[in-house]
Amino acid sequence: MSFRSLLLGLFVVPVVVGGYFLTEAATADGAPQCEGIIEEYGDAERSGPMKPGETCNLYDFTDGRSAGTRTYAQQRKAQDADAGRDYWTGGLWLAYGVAGLTAVTVHLGLKRRHG
Repeated sequence: MSFRSLLLGLFVVPVVVGGYFLTEAATADGAPQCEGIIEEYGDAERSGPMKPGETCNLYDFTDGRSAGTRTYAQQRKAQDADAGRDYWTGGLWLAYGVAGLTAVTVHLGLKRRHG
């Protein structure tokens, strides 16, 4: 494996990570998702998409305790904020990877012409 291949491979990773974050942010639209427990009528409990009027119990499954609750509107707002952070994070990773790939390919292209 050449040094050039190693450098190109190292800059492909941030491009993939950036693409992942951007995809996550772009697909975050729709009904708010409760990652804890939604208490329904009676004793029924479920996770997943919320409906207006439902409350999500932010249950911490690692220590078995509740970390609070969120209403439908609060969960939507929290997910919108997460999506905004994912857009920024994904954009930065993608820009870093593309800049690195561009620098490596341009530098190597100049080296081949002169050498």
